[in-house]
Parts: sequence; structure tokens; C-alpha cells
Amino acid sequence: MTAKKRTRPRRHHVTTSCQVTANIALRVDGEPLALELTVPGGTATAQQLLPALRILTDQLVDAAIHKVEAAGQKVSCQKGCGACCRQLVPIAPAEAHRLQTVVDALPEARRAEVVVRFAEARSRLQAADQLDTLLDTSPMTLEQRRRFGLDYFRLGIACPFLLDESCSIYHERPLACREYLVTSPVAHCAQPSASTIDCVPMPVKVSVALHRLESAQDTASASWVPLIIAPEWAQMHPAAPPTSSGPAQLESVFELLGATQSVT
Repeated sequence: MTAKKRTRPRRHHVTTSCQVTANIALRVDGEPLALELTVPGGTATAQQLLPALRILTDQLVDAAIHKVEAAGQKVSCQKGCGACCRQLVPIAPAEAHRLQTVVDALPEARRAEVVVRFAEARSRLQAADQLDTLLDTSPMTLEQRRRFGLDYFRLGIACPFLLDESCSIYHERPLACREYLVTSPVAHCAQPSASTIDCVPMPVKVSVALHRLESAQDTASASWVPLIIAPEWAQMHPAAPPTSSGPAQLESVFELLGATQSVT
């Protein structure tokens, strides 16, 4: 994201029925990007910001895709290719609580199936001596994260929401899932490594900004939650109460986005 005031993009607020719509003008990699984001006008939880943050993420992803396509590359990801849905996915606490709500709202038969899949994944992680590490969520170095991520991937545990190699909660999928796209051959996704996978470069990552926002709001909470244990984690950790207004938190997100440019 580039602008004279990088962390304070131009915006115009319209308030209706306790909701505030911000008209925002950004420059992403030198290209203009205009969008509308609606957030609660009063005090809000991070979870209530998710609809707006998903829109922001999708717009930034579209801009990133446009850039790689203009350079002659093509995104390899397509419906029915669920290789990345066996990776370790870090999500924010707000997303963990949202996924618990999504599971609870599923039709009974589907909900029972998803619950069983989470339980089976837990058992496999425990058998592989990886569950304690996931439940800990203490900070890891970049090398530790990469090594643990590869060990996790080798277990081949599919996301419990994966259905026929496609995401069954596509519109509810976490920010990190939205930000992960590749231009390398699909065949390489079965055995990913730093030398075989070419990700679509994201100028900024909203997922990282959300992690940091929640960490600042609740220092006692985890900075990230593994998707594979999200419902269990959400049941054990009550959602943080509202801290500030929706517009104030959205402002914080844009400030934090300026700090994510060097994050990989």
C-alpha cells in the first residue's frame, strides 16, 4: 500500500442505523483502489469487523492478482484443488469464535459431520505429538513456524470444512485462506517447499493486522489460533468484550497495515 499518508487513506463517513460506511481511497502498488466498508458505529468486537475486513482483503487480493496477471503469470488455484486446505492455517481469535458460530448454525447432519472431523483431526494430532504445540500457540521463530508447518502438512489432515476438495464455507473462510494464492504448478502443491511454491505477493496482509489488533486489545489472549482446533479453542476462551468504536478499530487496522509490509 503506498500513499502520502500510507496509514490514513482518504475516507468519507456516512452513518445510518448505528452503522458507519467509510468510502476509502487507497493506492496499492501505485494503483488506485476505492471501496466502501461498513462497520458498527458504536463499540464493537473484532468479530463484528470481519465482514468489512473480508471485503478489504478480497479487494487487495484482486489487486495482487491483477498485478501478477499483467506480468504474464496466472493464478493456479481453482475450485476442486484442496491441497492448501491441508496446511496449518493461523486465524485470529475473532475468526475462531466466528467459525464456532458457523458450525453451530449448520444443518444438524452436516454439523455432526464437521464436529466428527474436528475430533478426528484432534486425535491424529495427539497421536503425532503435535497437539500440545498447537494448543500452546506461543511465539515461534520464522524457521520454527516453517518446520512445524511442513510437519503438520505431512499428516495430510484435511480442513474439516473441505467437501469434495472445495471449501464448504467459502464465504466464511478466514482471511489467511483468502490471501493464499499461488502461480506455481498445481502439482507442486502436493509437496510444498520454499523452492517449489510461488505465492501471489500481497503488498499488505489484513490477516496480520487483525492478529495485531486483537493482541493489542487483549494482551492475555492468543495472538493466533490454529484453524484445526478453532471450535475447541473458542469454547475454552470467551470472546473479548467490545473495546472501542467500529470506525476507531478500522482506523487501527489501516495503521497496522502500514506495519505489515515487511511481513512474509
